[in-house]
Amino acid sequence: MIPEAVADLRRDLGIPVDPARRGPTPLNRFFEELSQPRIAHHALPDLTRGAVVEHLRSQGIPADDLGDAAERLAGFLFFAGKSAWAYVSEDEQNPLGRRRFTAAHELGHAVLHRDRMGRFRADAQILEGSDEPTDVLEREANRFAVELLMPEEVIRARADELTREHDCCPRTVLEYRLASELLVSQQAMQFRLKSLGVGDV
Repeated sequence: MIPEAVADLRRDLGIPVDPARRGPTPLNRFFEELSQPRIAHHALPDLTRGAVVEHLRSQGIPADDLGDAAERLAGFLFFAGKSAWAYVSEDEQNPLGRRRFTAAHELGHAVLHRDRMGRFRADAQILEGSDEPTDVLEREANRFAVELLMPEEVIRARADELTREHDCCPRTVLEYRLASELLVSQQAMQFRLKSLGVGDV
């Protein structure tokens, strides 16, 4: 279900997977071109529920009762009508790869869960690429982020290249190369390669 949802989104927005193209998934384009819902995304240096309220109010969006204002968050998604705002934490404990995963996770909530999540979704912690969360919406948003940022077609193409070059495909080497190319954490890529069974252990 989730891989199909990501494939449908790519098709609808005209952003197909191209295994021959080097570089990360153009995540900004997904946010910019998605029209239902219209979704803006922001990185805040100290992401708390209170910071979200302040930012929304600065944009002219009434927002109250979002919970404990001091609670630190990894990500947050807020809906108002047909528009949404996605937030990620931008601090030194949250490097670029993790921020991209969090942003894709929040995009997953927006695409998959609008009718099931209420007015907002607060994520205190996001386990990159993990199927561990017990909450079904969190598992689905993680799977969405994995499929969007680490396309299977790209992974298999790079594994084939490595095998052609060296007659083997060590998973740790592939993990390092792909994490760098796709701008994701090595932890997320390690999970993805293991779940696909790609690379020599």
